[in-house]
Amino acid sequence: MKYKHIQLLLFFSLFFLTACSTKKLVQDDANATLDLKKRSTKFLLKKLKSKELEVEWLSARAKITYKDEAQTRKFNANIRVRKDSVIWMNIKKLSVEAFRILITQDSLYIIDRLEKKYYTHGLDFVEEKFNFPGQFQALQTAILGNPYFFERQKLSAKIADQQYHLASGNEIRTRSNYLLNGRNYDLEKMSFFDVERNRKLGIDLSNYSAVIEDLIFPHNRIYTVESKETGIAKIDMKFSKVELNVPKKIIFSVSDKYERVVDLGKY
Repeated sequence: MKYKHIQLLLFFSLFFLTACSTKKLVQDDANATLDLKKRSTKFLLKKLKSKELEVEWLSARAKITYKDEAQTRKFNANIRVRKDSVIWMNIKKLSVEAFRILITQDSLYIIDRLEKKYYTHGLDFVEEKFNFPGQFQALQTAILGNPYFFERQKLSAKIADQQYHLASGNEIRTRSNYLLNGRNYDLEKMSFFDVERNRKLGIDLSNYSAVIEDLIFPHNRIYTVESKETGIAKIDMKFSKVELNVPKKIIFSVSDKYERVVDLGKY
């Protein structure tokens, strides 16, 4: 697996990417659809806020299927997050660790076990490479399955395809859309379109279930990115063994034999 592919894999694992939209009916039973009431933008945003996952620790395993126009690859990953501090992942192929990733408040580190290389970047690398906010908070928010909102963006509400939609106007550079389940207000889809660079990003979230008490987590994600630089690429992630608020060890050591590839970026 080449380094550019781990960049995409990291991107998919952490960011909101557009998925191909399919119509979905929200049903009370097998024979009736839900008659949705009109809701205000303020009401829907409040519902989204009330469902955000707020934890000190998250750890999980994930099965990952990566597919682009040239290849399909499958991996397993272990993911650990300590709130406002660190994001850690190891990515395995055939039970052998291929990559280990560490993200701090201002830096990104990648150990490439296959090529025996060690990469360092500033988080601005994320913004430059993928045109997504290179901020730790944004990455953390994405892993938790919480919505990400661009600052100073006005949203309007409507009902379509048995879902509540929140959408930004067409006058801004990055347009955002959020699709909420019409029955329980779970966030089901997000999409972002960069008009200037013609890039589409987003994420589908499903299989919501409680991990502990009333803490709900979307166990299935489908991510897609479409741009001139990447073409169309998709990743399917299925989370399991999710633990919340259980402290975990964060181990990240680099062999002296590994080649250092340093990109300090702009920070």
